[in-house]
Amino acid sequence: MDHKQTIAMLTWINQVDPRVMLNEAAAETWAYSMRNVAPDVAKQAVLEHYKANENIAASPAAISKRAANIRTSRDAKVSAIEAAPAPAKHPMSWRARNPEEWDRLFELGRQERRDDLQRRGISA
Repeated sequence: MDHKQTIAMLTWINQVDPRVMLNEAAAETWAYSMRNVAPDVAKQAVLEHYKANENIAASPAAISKRAANIRTSRDAKVSAIEAAPAPAKHPMSWRARNPEEWDRLFELGRQERRDDLQRRGISA
């Protein structure tokens, strides 16, 4: 948020909660704390703050922390929606390059499994 947007937000907050001062020092403090926060995220953070803590006046630190949580949550939602691309199958996989060896090892594994079951006394 730039300085003008911060003053507009601070005016809006002051109209809701007169405990939040609306003067030049407060505007500079809020502007510094909210410099990396988008206006829509800041507004949502203020609304959530007063929804959860209506008896506590909004402070720059509390709102910027809540805004960071909102931004993280939004980023997580976006990354969860975007599916990771499926890994490309190698055109020359080991099985395709060595079909005889694959079959030999597969049959060897089946035979080992049969022998193990037979040792245990379990019929296959």
